[in-house]
Amino acid sequence: MVHGETIVEPVQAGTNRAALEAGVDILAHPGLISKTEVLLAREKGTLLEVSYRKGHCLTNGHVAKLAKDVGAALILNTDAHGTEDLIDPIQALRVVLGAGLIEADWEEMQSNARNLLERIFTQKMIPRL
Repeated sequence: MVHGETIVEPVQAGTNRAALEAGVDILAHPGLISKTEVLLAREKGTLLEVSYRKGHCLTNGHVAKLAKDVGAALILNTDAHGTEDLIDPIQALRVVLGAGLIEADWEEMQSNARNLLERIFTQKMIPRL
């Protein structure tokens, strides 16, 4: 996972592209990501984050629209910095709907998360409990 070019924190220009070219699993809060970069995310299989985190969420609609337009995969993340940032499934769905997506997109995002975890477990990067 790489910290993307959110509009609310100073992040070096070109971070999104570098992360995508490196083939990261998730590009977190990619901000005003370009269509070219979203196409690269699709090509590389990188999941683009729809964020619950205050500030980072301001560009969720932009990220979601571009991803849906080109067929790039999305994932929901809280970017929790503390327990107050954790959410339940009802709030998660609200975030997804607020980004201009539909319930089926939320189901797909959950599937994307499960597939990523399965790949990590299969590669034995972390042991199953």
